[in-house]
Amino acid sequence: MKSRIFFLLCVLMTFFSLSYAQDQCAPVGWCTQNGGTTGGGNATPVTVSNISDLTSQANGSGSRVIYVSGTMGAGVSTRVKVAANTTIIGLPGAKLYGGFDIKASNVIIRNMIVQGPGSVDVDGVDCITIQDAAATNIWIDHCDIYDGQDGNLDISNGASYITVSWTKFHYTSASQNHQFCNLIGSSDSKTSDRGRLKVTMVYNWWTTGVIERMPRVRFGQVHVVNNLFDSPGNNYCVRAGIEADILVESNYFDGVNTPIDLYENNFTAVTSRNNVYNNTTGNTAGSGTSFTPAYSMNIAPAANVKALVSNATCGAGATLPSPTQCGCGTSSSFVLTTSANPAAGGSVSRSPNASTYAPGTVVTLTATPASGYTFTGWSDGASGTNTTTTVTMNANTSVTANFTTTGGGGGTGTTLRIDDKSGTGTGYCSANGSRQNTYTGADGGYYINLSNSSGQGITWAVSAGAAGTYNLVWRYANAGSQSATTARVLVNGVLVNGAVSFPKTATWSTWTTTAQIPVTLVAGANKIRLETTTAAEFANIDWIEISGNNPTEASCSAATGARMETLVTGVNPAEVKPMVLPNPTTGLSTLRFGVTTIEKVKVNLYATDGRLIKTLTNKTYAPGTYNIPVDYTGLQKGVYFIFIHNGNSKTVLQNTFVH
Repeated sequence: MKSRIFFLLCVLMTFFSLSYAQDQCAPVGWCTQNGGTTGGGNATPVTVSNISDLTSQANGSGSRVIYVSGTMGAGVSTRVKVAANTTIIGLPGAKLYGGFDIKASNVIIRNMIVQGPGSVDVDGVDCITIQDAAATNIWIDHCDIYDGQDGNLDISNGASYITVSWTKFHYTSASQNHQFCNLIGSSDSKTSDRGRLKVTMVYNWWTTGVIERMPRVRFGQVHVVNNLFDSPGNNYCVRAGIEADILVESNYFDGVNTPIDLYENNFTAVTSRNNVYNNTTGNTAGSGTSFTPAYSMNIAPAANVKALVSNATCGAGATLPSPTQCGCGTSSSFVLTTSANPAAGGSVSRSPNASTYAPGTVVTLTATPASGYTFTGWSDGASGTNTTTTVTMNANTSVTANFTTTGGGGGTGTTLRIDDKSGTGTGYCSANGSRQNTYTGADGGYYINLSNSSGQGITWAVSAGAAGTYNLVWRYANAGSQSATTARVLVNGVLVNGAVSFPKTATWSTWTTTAQIPVTLVAGANKIRLETTTAAEFANIDWIEISGNNPTEASCSAATGARMETLVTGVNPAEVKPMVLPNPTTGLSTLRFGVTTIEKVKVNLYATDGRLIKTLTNKTYAPGTYNIPVDYTGLQKGVYFIFIHNGNSKTVLQNTFVH
């Protein structure tokens, strides 16, 4: 029972670092001025999957919201002109091999990977070019931009009121020279740029291969804030050219040369404040007093910027899991799904009763058993055995009220107890820990002490007399001051209860039992696994009892009921938004979605680089709510995306495989 103090400190440090982040759903900085930036607004999204459709839609008329799916473009010859009042959002892995040209107002581009042909020392094209006095109120967000022929993203010729946020800039071996990333203002003679080129660069990441221009500024009022610079071998980072007015604050410069280049000293002003310089060389000082931004924004301490921006899951780059989810930020509303298990066992009421809830809303849930049933406890997003509980809405949440028949487990009503054994083979199969007898009071003298890591558990094999609902109870002791009090249950590899309660006991020799946990078993062999959810000490487990229709011990080597799709009863499919639990997962997740009409549903699992890993389902469904298993066995740990094509709608969910 070892403490994991260092691990917990790391978790806490990460939590406090992330808590400073902006709401990544919302634009910030200069693009919020001059009337704001809304792009295509609430126009009905159109999904494109080839360059012809993207080019046509992006340069169309009226307000447009375009979702981009897949990889498209032929390189330097591919230029997508973006008209006014347009939003372009890449679905996970969406890539344009070419570039965007923006000479219009009110444009948003988010979550796109934009690849150029490689930088060369010619007057070539950029991955994104924003130019012309008509190019105002532009928001470039959560993009991955690299190998631009001339620049990665350049702003010139009177463009203004622009924000570039959460974007990763870099170069690969395809770029041999002229790795000059971001030019703001194209010429010293372009005096018409005076009073324009108002640009905010926030939460961006200049990394491998970038040599100069992060950015290089002429004439403009440019706010460089909360960015990460860690491109080794660079010449300079931020350069102030003619009449440049630059505020450089709360950035993290890591191992770079000349963080601030005052160049020919013909700038208006450069203010440098609250930055972190780690192992840098060259100038870090500003000169003069720069402009005061006309907007307000939350600014993270510079010490936290590296962790925020380089976060592989939700930092800079094309990291948004879907068009409606916002990385490390917060959503504007969340969905609460409630269900009864079994459906005939009772009902759940909520107060306030709404279809969506604002972040932080406290919802009171009340379970009412039907005649012949008793309430046994809450699972999934709530725990406890009181009929009334509360849920604070800070994410889409699913809560299940569990009931059992008044007479017990049903069927013949027999109860099977499986104790730990000196050997495995039937009933008791395995444990990620050790069989011990240090503390007194355990039946048979021995108990299981699990290892202090997440995902550690005990597996039992049970043969069910018939398919149906069975009740599980564990005998345990849990007296550690820092020990966890919840665990999850998997049946045949499917998560069936994410929060079984193991309340504290007075001592490690004080034994008690959990509340009954109802689960569904298939006829014949089943594997039941109790598993920890945090890296902490957990209860010592004495035995498990299974009550129901004649359960018996099964061989641990017996083939079990497959992880299979299930229809969830007692849930209105119209109230169900797709969700995947657990998230993160240690290898086995469950996808839940609702179908309101007879329609075909296709679900694919993708890697972050856009590779199709597998198709989870592709068939026609009747109306209802369904659970589909998602198995990461044999895959590398990391972030995966689940694409759900449900009738005319498309949803993308992110699931992180951590073990």
